[in-house]
Amino acid sequence: MKINIDTYNNRNLVKNNLIKTAYRSNNFNEIPPIIGIIIADQYGNTISVIEYSNTESRYGPIKTYLSGNDKNLLELDLISMYFSSFKIFAGQTNIQNISHLEINGSNIKVQIYFLLEKFMIIVLLNSNTHLSSHEKAQIITYFKLILSTHDYEYTNFNETSSRTVIDILEHKSKIWLKKMNNKYLETFQCVYLKKHEINEQIVSLLEPIISNELKDYMENIPEELLVNLSKEIKNKIQDKLFELI
Repeated sequence: MKINIDTYNNRNLVKNNLIKTAYRSNNFNEIPPIIGIIIADQYGNTISVIEYSNTESRYGPIKTYLSGNDKNLLELDLISMYFSSFKIFAGQTNIQNISHLEINGSNIKVQIYFLLEKFMIIVLLNSNTHLSSHEKAQIITYFKLILSTHDYEYTNFNETSSRTVIDILEHKSKIWLKKMNNKYLETFQCVYLKKHEINEQIVSLLEPIISNELKDYMENIPEELLVNLSKEIKNKIQDKLFELI
Protein backbone atom coordinates (compact mmCIF):
# COMPACT_ATOMS: atom_id res chain seq x y z
CA MET A 1 0.00 0.00 0.00
CA LYS A 2 1.49 3.31 -1.11
CA ILE A 3 1.27 6.15 1.41
CA ASN A 4 0.92 9.69 0.14
CA ILE A 5 3.72 11.59 1.91
CA ASP A 6 1.98 14.96 1.60
CA THR A 7 -1.22 13.56 3.10
CA TYR A 8 0.75 11.97 5.93
CA ASN A 9 2.59 15.23 6.65
CA ASN A 10 -0.64 17.23 6.54
CA ARG A 11 -2.27 14.87 9.03
CA ASN A 12 0.70 15.19 11.36
CA LEU A 13 0.61 18.96 11.03
CA VAL A 14 -3.10 19.06 11.90
CA LYS A 15 -2.50 16.66 14.79
CA ASN A 16 0.37 18.77 16.17
CA ASN A 17 -1.65 21.98 15.86
CA LEU A 18 -4.58 20.37 17.68
CA ILE A 19 -2.29 19.27 20.52
CA LYS A 20 -0.72 22.74 20.76
CA THR A 21 -4.20 24.26 20.96
CA ALA A 22 -5.19 21.77 23.66
CA TYR A 23 -2.03 22.57 25.65
CA ARG A 24 -2.69 26.31 25.46
CA SER A 25 -6.35 26.00 26.44
CA ASN A 26 -5.37 23.90 29.47
CA ASN A 27 -2.25 25.98 30.22
CA PHE A 28 -0.03 22.88 29.93
CA ASN A 29 2.37 24.91 27.79
CA GLU A 30 3.13 27.08 30.86
CA ILE A 31 2.35 24.89 33.88
CA PRO A 32 3.06 21.13 33.92
CA PRO A 33 0.27 18.73 34.97
CA ILE A 34 2.10 17.84 38.20
CA ILE A 35 4.22 20.83 39.25
CA GLY A 36 5.87 19.17 42.21
CA ILE A 37 5.51 17.46 45.56
CA ILE A 38 6.63 18.65 48.98
CA ILE A 39 7.30 16.15 51.75
CA ALA A 40 6.89 17.57 55.26
CA ASP A 41 6.41 16.29 58.78
CA GLN A 42 3.17 16.73 60.71
CA TYR A 43 4.43 20.02 62.19
CA GLY A 44 4.97 21.59 58.78
CA ASN A 45 8.75 21.25 58.57
CA THR A 46 9.71 20.84 54.91
CA ILE A 47 11.85 17.73 54.48
CA SER A 48 12.14 17.30 50.73
CA VAL A 49 11.02 19.05 47.55
CA ILE A 50 10.47 17.10 44.34
CA GLU A 51 9.73 19.43 41.44
CA TYR A 52 9.42 19.06 37.71
CA SER A 53 11.44 21.81 36.05
CA ASN A 54 12.19 21.60 32.36
CA THR A 55 13.80 24.54 30.55
CA GLU A 56 12.87 23.13 27.13
CA SER A 57 9.19 23.29 28.04
CA ARG A 58 9.56 26.54 29.99
CA TYR A 59 8.53 24.73 33.17
CA GLY A 60 10.06 26.33 36.25
CA PRO A 61 10.49 25.34 39.90
CA ILE A 62 7.58 25.37 42.36
CA LYS A 63 8.41 28.82 43.72
CA THR A 64 7.84 30.51 40.37
CA TYR A 65 4.22 29.34 40.26
CA LEU A 66 3.45 30.27 43.86
CA SER A 67 4.93 33.76 43.67
CA GLY A 68 3.47 36.40 41.42
CA ASN A 69 6.75 38.30 41.48
CA ASP A 70 9.96 36.37 40.76
CA LYS A 71 11.89 38.82 42.94
CA ASN A 72 9.69 38.01 45.92
CA LEU A 73 9.70 34.22 45.91
CA LEU A 74 7.67 32.52 48.61
CA GLU A 75 9.55 30.27 51.02
CA LEU A 76 8.41 26.66 50.67
CA ASP A 77 8.68 26.13 54.44
CA LEU A 78 5.77 28.54 54.87
CA ILE A 79 3.62 26.41 52.55
CA SER A 80 4.05 23.18 54.50
CA MET A 81 3.59 24.97 57.82
CA TYR A 82 0.37 26.56 56.56
CA PHE A 83 -1.14 23.27 55.42
CA SER A 84 -0.07 21.43 58.56
CA SER A 85 -2.24 23.86 60.52
CA PHE A 86 -5.31 22.26 58.91
CA LYS A 87 -4.39 18.92 60.46
CA ILE A 88 -3.73 20.55 63.83
CA PHE A 89 -7.09 22.32 63.61
CA ALA A 90 -8.81 19.03 62.82
CA GLY A 91 -7.15 17.41 65.82
CA GLN A 92 -8.39 20.17 68.11
CA THR A 93 -11.95 19.94 66.82
CA ASN A 94 -14.27 17.03 66.14
CA ILE A 95 -13.07 16.43 62.56
CA GLN A 96 -12.00 12.80 62.77
CA ASN A 97 -9.62 10.71 60.65
CA ILE A 98 -8.75 13.44 58.16
CA SER A 99 -6.79 11.80 55.33
CA HIS A 100 -6.46 14.52 52.70
CA LEU A 101 -7.43 18.03 51.68
CA GLU A 102 -7.84 19.73 48.32
CA ILE A 103 -7.69 23.42 47.44
CA ASN A 104 -8.62 24.57 43.93
CA GLY A 105 -7.39 27.78 42.32
CA SER A 106 -7.82 29.16 38.81
CA ASN A 107 -4.19 28.40 37.91
CA ILE A 108 -3.01 25.89 40.52
CA LYS A 109 -4.65 23.37 42.79
CA VAL A 110 -3.17 21.63 45.80
CA GLN A 111 -3.83 18.16 47.18
CA ILE A 112 -2.54 17.35 50.65
CA TYR A 113 -2.29 13.76 51.88
CA PHE A 114 -1.47 12.80 55.47
CA LEU A 115 0.57 9.60 55.58
CA LEU A 116 1.70 7.26 58.35
CA GLU A 117 0.32 9.65 61.00
CA LYS A 118 3.43 11.86 61.03
CA PHE A 119 4.11 12.94 57.45
CA MET A 120 2.27 14.79 54.73
CA ILE A 121 2.82 15.19 51.02
CA ILE A 122 1.69 18.38 49.30
CA VAL A 123 0.96 17.79 45.61
CA LEU A 124 0.83 20.93 43.46
CA LEU A 125 -1.04 20.58 40.17
CA ASN A 126 -2.03 22.58 37.15
CA SER A 127 -5.66 23.56 37.82
CA ASN A 128 -6.68 21.67 34.64
CA THR A 129 -5.06 18.44 35.79
CA HIS A 130 -7.59 15.79 36.73
CA LEU A 131 -5.84 12.84 38.29
CA SER A 132 -7.68 9.55 38.07
CA SER A 133 -8.15 7.46 41.21
CA HIS A 134 -5.42 5.17 39.86
CA GLU A 135 -2.99 8.08 39.42
CA LYS A 136 -3.72 9.38 42.92
CA ALA A 137 -3.14 5.89 44.30
CA GLN A 138 0.17 5.71 42.42
CA ILE A 139 1.39 8.91 44.06
CA ILE A 140 0.28 7.89 47.55
CA THR A 141 1.71 4.38 47.23
CA TYR A 142 5.03 5.66 45.89
CA PHE A 143 5.61 8.08 48.77
CA LYS A 144 4.14 5.85 51.43
CA LEU A 145 6.68 3.19 50.46
CA ILE A 146 9.57 5.67 50.59
CA LEU A 147 8.49 7.11 53.94
CA SER A 148 7.91 3.73 55.55
CA THR A 149 11.13 2.23 54.20
CA HIS A 150 13.21 5.24 55.28
CA ASP A 151 11.23 6.22 58.35
CA TYR A 152 14.35 6.94 60.42
CA GLU A 153 15.87 9.29 57.82
CA TYR A 154 12.66 11.26 57.30
CA THR A 155 11.95 11.44 61.02
CA ASN A 156 15.48 12.62 61.77
CA PHE A 157 15.87 14.62 58.58
CA ASN A 158 18.37 17.14 60.01
CA GLU A 159 21.05 14.52 60.63
CA THR A 160 23.89 14.54 58.09
CA SER A 161 23.54 10.84 57.27
CA SER A 162 19.78 11.29 56.81
CA ARG A 163 20.23 14.22 54.44
CA THR A 164 22.51 12.12 52.23
CA VAL A 165 19.84 9.42 51.88
CA ILE A 166 17.04 11.97 51.39
CA ASP A 167 19.00 13.77 48.66
CA ILE A 168 19.46 10.49 46.76
CA LEU A 169 15.75 9.68 47.09
CA GLU A 170 14.85 13.21 46.00
CA HIS A 171 16.88 12.79 42.81
CA LYS A 172 15.19 9.44 42.06
CA SER A 173 11.78 10.96 42.76
CA LYS A 174 12.39 13.78 40.28
CA ILE A 175 12.98 11.16 37.58
CA TRP A 176 9.79 9.38 38.67
CA LEU A 177 7.87 12.69 38.57
CA LYS A 178 9.10 13.42 35.05
CA LYS A 179 7.79 10.03 33.92
CA MET A 180 4.44 10.71 35.63
CA ASN A 181 4.12 14.04 33.82
CA ASN A 182 5.07 12.56 30.45
CA LYS A 183 2.60 9.71 30.89
CA TYR A 184 -0.17 12.11 31.90
CA LEU A 185 0.43 14.30 28.83
CA GLU A 186 0.54 11.26 26.52
CA THR A 187 -2.82 10.08 27.86
CA PHE A 188 -4.21 13.61 27.62
CA GLN A 189 -3.16 13.85 23.97
CA CYS A 190 -4.74 10.48 23.07
CA VAL A 191 -8.02 11.33 24.80
CA TYR A 192 -8.14 14.82 23.28
CA LEU A 193 -7.49 13.59 19.72
CA LYS A 194 -10.07 10.81 20.10
CA LYS A 195 -12.67 13.31 21.35
CA HIS A 196 -11.86 15.58 18.42
CA GLU A 197 -12.25 12.68 15.97
CA ILE A 198 -15.65 11.69 17.41
CA ASN A 199 -16.70 15.34 17.41
CA GLU A 200 -15.78 15.73 13.74
CA GLN A 201 -17.72 12.60 12.80
CA ILE A 202 -20.88 13.75 14.58
CA VAL A 203 -20.74 17.27 13.18
CA SER A 204 -20.11 15.97 9.64
CA LEU A 205 -23.40 14.08 9.93
CA LEU A 206 -25.23 17.13 11.25
CA GLU A 207 -23.78 19.63 8.78
CA PRO A 208 -26.00 18.77 5.77
CA ILE A 209 -29.07 18.70 8.03
CA ILE A 210 -28.28 22.19 9.34
CA SER A 211 -27.65 23.49 5.83
CA ASN A 212 -30.88 22.02 4.39
CA GLU A 213 -33.02 23.26 7.30
CA LEU A 214 -31.66 26.78 6.96
CA LYS A 215 -32.38 26.81 3.24
CA ASP A 216 -35.93 25.56 3.82
CA TYR A 217 -36.80 28.12 6.46
CA MET A 218 -34.82 31.05 5.07
CA GLU A 219 -35.52 30.95 1.36
CA ASN A 220 -34.97 34.65 0.72
CA ILE A 221 -31.69 34.94 2.63
CA PRO A 222 -28.53 35.34 0.47
CA GLU A 223 -26.48 32.14 0.08
CA GLU A 224 -23.39 33.73 1.63
CA LEU A 225 -25.26 34.55 4.83
CA LEU A 226 -26.68 31.04 5.03
CA VAL A 227 -23.20 29.54 4.68
CA ASN A 228 -21.85 31.79 7.45
CA LEU A 229 -24.80 31.03 9.71
CA SER A 230 -24.38 27.30 9.07
CA LYS A 231 -20.70 27.53 10.04
CA GLU A 232 -21.53 29.46 13.20
CA ILE A 233 -24.12 26.89 14.27
CA LYS A 234 -21.69 24.06 13.48
CA ASN A 235 -18.92 25.68 15.56
CA LYS A 236 -21.23 26.14 18.54
CA ILE A 237 -22.36 22.52 18.30
CA GLN A 238 -18.73 21.40 18.14
CA ASP A 239 -17.85 23.39 21.26
CA LYS A 240 -20.81 22.03 23.20
CA LEU A 241 -20.20 18.45 22.06
CA PHE A 242 -16.57 18.68 23.14
CA GLU A 243 -17.74 19.55 26.66
CA LEU A 244 -20.10 16.57 26.73
CA ILE A 245 -17.99 13.85 25.13
